[in-house]
Amino acid sequence: MASNADGIDNGTDAVHTVEPSFSSLPLREGDPPYSAWGLWGTDDHIGTLNRLTPAVVRGAASEISEGTRFSLNWCLSKPTTPGFLRYKDAFEHTIVGEYVLDDKLVFNTQKSTQWDGLRHFAYQQQQLFYNGTTREQIVAEGSGGSEAALGMHWWHKAGGVAGRGFLIDYWAYAEAHGKTYDPMRPGSVSFDDLMACLGWQQQQQTDILLQPRPGDILLLRLGFSARYAHLDRDQERAVGEAWPPASYGVHQDRRLLQWLWDSKFAAVGGDSPGWEAFPVDERAGFFYHEVLLAGWGCPIAELLWLEDVASWCCEHSRWTFFLSSCPLNVFGGVASPANMLAIV
Repeated sequence: MASNADGIDNGTDAVHTVEPSFSSLPLREGDPPYSAWGLWGTDDHIGTLNRLTPAVVRGAASEISEGTRFSLNWCLSKPTTPGFLRYKDAFEHTIVGEYVLDDKLVFNTQKSTQWDGLRHFAYQQQQLFYNGTTREQIVAEGSGGSEAALGMHWWHKAGGVAGRGFLIDYWAYAEAHGKTYDPMRPGSVSFDDLMACLGWQQQQQTDILLQPRPGDILLLRLGFSARYAHLDRDQERAVGEAWPPASYGVHQDRRLLQWLWDSKFAAVGGDSPGWEAFPVDERAGFFYHEVLLAGWGCPIAELLWLEDVASWCCEHSRWTFFLSSCPLNVFGGVASPANMLAIV
């Protein structure tokens, strides 16, 4: 891309060489806390996916040495009882026809392994989505507007999602260090524990410095899918139907928010239903969903199936890989199944 209307260099072969410091957020007076509205232009629709430049993708492709592929997607029918009241939306898979068969699927796009798109979550107090987009704009445009601001189709205009996956396997770290917790229950992992886990992984990956690169896609394995396999039917239903929603995730901590910004991630994701901890620690003064989605335009992937790639990473003491994702190309879409692969 050439320089945008705000004079910010969007060169095709480099991530922004100079991005504003975390302490300078928000970028404009009167904008919501920690927001970066206008960084990639006031008419930008993909936020931090702008960091997936050709140079970043070429660098990520060098992670492929074996050619082994791992799907990071659950079966679309799992979890059986999706949380956040989504269990109220029926999942239907029907095979139609006689000797020429078709599938018919009806489902909430955030039932299973998913991307939260930029239409999903607004700053709750200001009631504004990324770059100041209003709910009225989104609803009025629906799927038939001329642009459909922030819709999932913009990701396809940009070429989809491809980059280097960067895994922090906290579930494996906790098991190795005798830390016990139940990822099915409310709770949180702290910034300090995530950094300790990263240090533990670095001790094993001694040949290469394990640190994020601009444009990486951060994935956190907190153990939800590993634990889910051992639930009985009543336990599974109780977890999915919990209200207010309660799930294990990342503790709201300004230090982690700064680390995410300074690391210049293109997106984040994990195996838990909400990525961040719910209920939210209100003392922090922010939701990750607010700041990431509405403030930075940073997509969040949830309910990823990380068990297979995590096993490979542990066996080979390597926690980075090539990652690609092609969400549904729905004009004006809010969210989508992730359709994500890791290749090592």
